Amino acid sequence: LRFQIVSVRTLNKKLRGFRLFAGVECDILRDGSLDFPNEILSELDYVVASVHSVFNLSEADMTRRVIRAMENPFVTMLAHPTGRLLLKRDPYQIDIPKILDAAASTGTWIELNAAPKRLDLDWRWWPMAKQKGVKCVINPDAHRTERLQDLWFGIGIARKGWLTKADVMNCLPLDKIEGALQAKRESVGRDR
Repeated sequence: LRFQIVSVRTLNKKLRGFRLFAGVECDILRDGSLDFPNEILSELDYVVASVHSVFNLSEADMTRRVIRAMENPFVTMLAHPTGRLLLKRDPYQIDIPKILDAAASTGTWIELNAAPKRLDLDWRWWPMAKQKGVKCVINPDAHRTERLQDLWFGIGIARKGWLTKADVMNCLPLDKIEGALQAKRESVGRDR
């Protein structure tokens, strides 16, 4: 990961009219801690936190777990907040209103995972998220280039949830995204 960070910083110095961000998707462990130490997370532009295991917790325990991760000062975004896989795996038990409250208080963005198998967070929650000032990031969850087109599914879900461009971080101009990331870093004293 450190090699990736150095490579991204080097490319950004060499390339003009192009900006790469150094980031990582971290696993949220059972106790709500992350699978990378803060020492490394502090060097990144953004950190995505997500649950990839231990789906069978009670609603209260899962909610506490995810909120603890969101309270990590280096976490920028929560990915696929319910963990659902449509027609394959039900969402894990989690209190979405509490998650949205935590996102609002920590400044954590919430992913709208546009992969057709996920479409997570469901459109029904986005009006509440918007009302609380929680920002969305539409992500195709693409593990190969052919899946980048899944962004269109996310755009449809965002529209159905009454989101506008102003509510979706990756619809904003680069300077606004950089400003939001900078503000998050400054809020935890990790300005570069």
